[in-house]
Amino acid sequence: MSKILIADDEHGICQAFARLLELEGHEALVASNGKQAIAMVREAAPDVVFLDVQMPGTNGLEALEQIRADRPDLPVIVMTAYGTVQTAMEAMRLGAFDYLGKPLELTRVRQLIERALDSAAAQRAPDAVPEAIGKPALIGQSAAMQEIFKLMGLLTGNELTVLITGESGVGKELVARGIHDNSPRRHAPFVAVNCAAIPEQLLESELFGHERGAFTGAIERRLGRIEAAAGGTLFLDEIGDLSLLLQSKLLRLLQERTFERVGSVASLPVQARIIAATNRVLEDDVESGQFREDLYHRLNLVRLEIPPLRRRREDIPALASHFLQAANRELGKQLRDLDAEVAERLRRYDWPGNVRELENLVRRSALKARGGALTLHDLDLPDAPSTPPILSGTSANALADAARGTLANYGTGGTPESASLFRSIVDLVEQTLVAEALRMTEGNQVAAARLLGINRTTLRKKMRITDAD
Repeated sequence: MSKILIADDEHGICQAFARLLELEGHEALVASNGKQAIAMVREAAPDVVFLDVQMPGTNGLEALEQIRADRPDLPVIVMTAYGTVQTAMEAMRLGAFDYLGKPLELTRVRQLIERALDSAAAQRAPDAVPEAIGKPALIGQSAAMQEIFKLMGLLTGNELTVLITGESGVGKELVARGIHDNSPRRHAPFVAVNCAAIPEQLLESELFGHERGAFTGAIERRLGRIEAAAGGTLFLDEIGDLSLLLQSKLLRLLQERTFERVGSVASLPVQARIIAATNRVLEDDVESGQFREDLYHRLNLVRLEIPPLRRRREDIPALASHFLQAANRELGKQLRDLDAEVAERLRRYDWPGNVRELENLVRRSALKARGGALTLHDLDLPDAPSTPPILSGTSANALADAARGTLANYGTGGTPESASLFRSIVDLVEQTLVAEALRMTEGNQVAAARLLGINRTTLRKKMRITDAD
């Protein structure tokens, strides 16, 4: 029987949680504050700890730090109803086994207990707690963003190369800055380079620097961005747009941790951490020969894929509220927070420009607002959701008629032949969608996958199923 400690100042939660654990065959221990939790860890030696953040006196994060000092092998799962970027990252940085938002999902709790009990040790705690992230646009209560924050927290205590992927406007640079600002390198420069914005003939010199006389116009030595980022972080945005020549130079930089200025043969050490980002599908570029496979694997050591805003709609109101506060300061206004009707309208929109589009819309709407709050009239958005209904009118009726006719042939009792009916119809619809998407994109698999809202690997699986049929 495993002993599991629950530390929460809400008595009802503790009792309900304890009953669940006992039904699962565990021994439940209960603490009502952080100080008591620390004492019970020392006295009762639990196997797993669930620790609430907001508790009187010693809070959850303070208790976590002390528990990790006493028992670095003990899995501690942090819980909170007020999840923020800072809280998630601090919890993971302090060595939490995982981080849960309230209300708790029982399936997730069971999975975490199983994982924790099977784990030999949790993450090693860092020696110091970096400063708070302080990057306000990194906001997200969604499960997807909470996972991103947790992984960011784990990345702050090491020097691993990171690849950040996602659509334009999702906040890839903010994520890179978040990792930097919470790492031991936070007092050194964060240097960002947009590889797509600098002409190819200038980019090499911009990155690596050059010696005097290296080329026409090089009248003096110039240090590149790599040297400017010494001791800090070099963020290479739109890495997929690098030429093959620069890709080979970057590969050597990552492999040997050295580089040469243009016009020099002297090797210099790389003293910056490398974080790269792209909105391209690098796997497809590797396959087409546009991106080096060996460089891809070097960059893809740790990958953070930032979901588009339409896939985390629950984060939209909080983001919009933050941007509204920023607009108030910028414009000298005192607009009230978003009402439910405006928040719901924002949540229904698909945001093809992601967080950047949302920020711009809120600022523009705040400028136009004449009263004390934003209204639907101030929002420059279509009246209907940007994604039209998938089926309507004749198409929906035709599909319904076909479904009724097919089901009628099998009757209501079910037969051996009807066991696969559902899967057969779904497969037929999928095959039709895949075929039409490929036709509309003239066989471009990347474009077809984006049109369907799936990744290319999934599209290929569907294509193989279609071919097999």
